[in-house]
Amino acid sequence: MLTNYHTHTTRCGHAEGTEEEYILTALRCGYKVLGFSDHTPWAYATPGFVSHIRMLPAQLDDYVLTLRSLREKYADRLHLHIGLEAEYFPAYLGWLKEETERLGIEYLILGCHYDTTDEQDAKARRFGGSASPAHGRRYAEQVERALETGLYRYLAHPDLFLNRMTAFDTEAEKACREVCAAAARLDIPLEYNMAGLTLQRRPDGSLGYTRDEFWRIAAEYPVRAIVGCDAHAPSELDVVPLIEEKRAFLQGLGIPVLDTLPGLE
Repeated sequence: MLTNYHTHTTRCGHAEGTEEEYILTALRCGYKVLGFSDHTPWAYATPGFVSHIRMLPAQLDDYVLTLRSLREKYADRLHLHIGLEAEYFPAYLGWLKEETERLGIEYLILGCHYDTTDEQDAKARRFGGSASPAHGRRYAEQVERALETGLYRYLAHPDLFLNRMTAFDTEAEKACREVCAAAARLDIPLEYNMAGLTLQRRPDGSLGYTRDEFWRIAAEYPVRAIVGCDAHAPSELDVVPLIEEKRAFLQGLGIPVLDTLPGLE
């Protein structure tokens, strides 16, 4: 069954297209389940700080209400779910829990882009923005801590930290193994991120992510995978042949690939 739980909206400031355009594209392509998981807002404590890569707290209610209306409109053709792609920002997780309960948000996926917050020195805190081995180790550590909270249904782009690496060396392998071991121990699915495929081998020689090397290591652990489009435009759902190819790649490695997230069929 063709599904996607990783879909963004224009509220994050770096996506395009209306929610209905994503839905119509999904229907045309044969999806049976579509989950929206835009970048969660945060109730930042820093006065005046505004993130330009995620919705504002004041937009969260409209996000949910818009998707509820569309879910009702297309109920006979598509299972639509309302989620968020959330960071691991320990200081703000209490607020996030309250908001998800208040609004009936169905699921969170972990998108670990920043180290504990993006309020101060966001560039230095950004995972996937450095080739330092310490950067990869810190990413694996933060992913494990996040997954241990039990808040997240799956780990998006699990190899994101490789983004600016220039070589897949022993340190990179070690970080991959730590991520996979945590996911296996906690039984959290890993996302094969379709968007990452467009970032591989830049002119500067950096690796990008969604790397075969990561998934060959993952195959050594009892992990499960799920394919996510990470769609920031409706057209990015229109990749069904490539999804089928990548599912076959994962299955060929012996990694079970989920069609649906448990409880969100």
